[in-house]
Amino acid sequence: MSPSTPGPDGRRPPTLPAGTVAALTARLGRLDAVLAARLPGDPGTRQPVHTCYVPADRIHPEIVTQWGAAARDALRRHAPDPGTLAAVTLGRTPQRGAEAAGNDDPELAADVYAHVVGALSAEPIQDLRVDLEDGYGPRPDDAEDTDTVAAAEALRAASAAGLLPASYGLRPKSLDPAVRARGLRSLDLFLTTLAGDDGPPPGLVVTLPKVSAPEQVKVFADVLSVLEHRLGIPPTALEIQVETPAAVLGLPALVAAAPERLTGLHVGTYDYSAALGISAADQASDHPAVELATSLMQLAAAGTGVRVADGSSNLLPAGTTAEVHAGWRRHAGLIRRAWSRGLYQGWDLHPAQLVSRHAAVGGCLLSGLPAALRRLADYAAARAGGSVADEPATARALAGHVLRALDARLLDDARLRAAGLDHATVARLGGRADPRPAEPVAGRPGRDQAPR
Repeated sequence: MSPSTPGPDGRRPPTLPAGTVAALTARLGRLDAVLAARLPGDPGTRQPVHTCYVPADRIHPEIVTQWGAAARDALRRHAPDPGTLAAVTLGRTPQRGAEAAGNDDPELAADVYAHVVGALSAEPIQDLRVDLEDGYGPRPDDAEDTDTVAAAEALRAASAAGLLPASYGLRPKSLDPAVRARGLRSLDLFLTTLAGDDGPPPGLVVTLPKVSAPEQVKVFADVLSVLEHRLGIPPTALEIQVETPAAVLGLPALVAAAPERLTGLHVGTYDYSAALGISAADQASDHPAVELATSLMQLAAAGTGVRVADGSSNLLPAGTTAEVHAGWRRHAGLIRRAWSRGLYQGWDLHPAQLVSRHAAVGGCLLSGLPAALRRLADYAAARAGGSVADEPATARALAGHVLRALDARLLDDARLRAAGLDHATVARLGGRADPRPAEPVAGRPGRDQAPR
């Protein structure tokens, strides 16, 4: 077959007619639809930096402010100045192509301290979970009924008072045979009470623990659907706790079991590592076996819109100053390691852990923020001019860093404009459709507005 004849400009036209290409690729149309439904991408919403688990019998309308006050008291007593907090929580965070920034950077230490003080006052808890599982333990049925109803009533009261976090919910007992009926009864009582006559407050999430098979997820989703229908409430978001070897081996099926409501996978550090025979002394979220599980969770969830959360630290910052510092140091180190692996959410179990949580998060965001702003601004300018240095995927990651800094109110409009960026550009590059202006919170200035 002879090649096609050049046109007037000397260029040869394509060999395949458009109709031939369309016919050859027609069967991909159905696949395109399937992939678009299965892999919608990140939801583009703010992700909480943590989930705080509180036993049901300790829930009351002021629980968030109580935790914030306890955390501020721990900060005052055990880290009354930026240098002390930085020495315990910032460690060293080496960056490619830049000198390490860590506890020897007084400007960073001051900025992080201001961020912690502001966060503990304005938003100490970003995601709250009423715990009826391991943190609550087995109780007489009457006691669990009472605590479940009281917790739901407390959350309604907190919402009415403006004290409820943007995300909150329940962790009932699992669907294991021994506790299945008890867990579902508590779920029913909780949702029934929470719904009241006007529906539950927005932001409701239910966490299903100790999942081993996709059938459990499907049954739990069916129970939620029936409850929602009878109560006349909107669909409830669902998270799965991955804490059994069977769950890790079946992650793709778990993610696909309830795609219309599944929003998160949370690793259960201690149940999972114990199931593998790892000794108590070595159980931790940075154990290689647990990190393998979270990496597989990230792989299974990638592109689905389901987010992955790291586990907790059971070395609580309580007791003497030395003991508190040891707890903070360990907790902050785990958080920094998780963030380096793309895990931006974890569990907190004690009010004083809010100090190390917000300090580590602030350190991770602030230490890399100048470079992220510069590279993202260069990318946006180069793209507008038709030449691009960074890959689009890298720009998305840079925008993600900037968006998380905006979420934490570590960055304001003025500094964003000074960097040559705006909310709309950053949101578009980061995959967010509807950016919200990030107004600075008192006590939480930007990196170039450190308190002195």
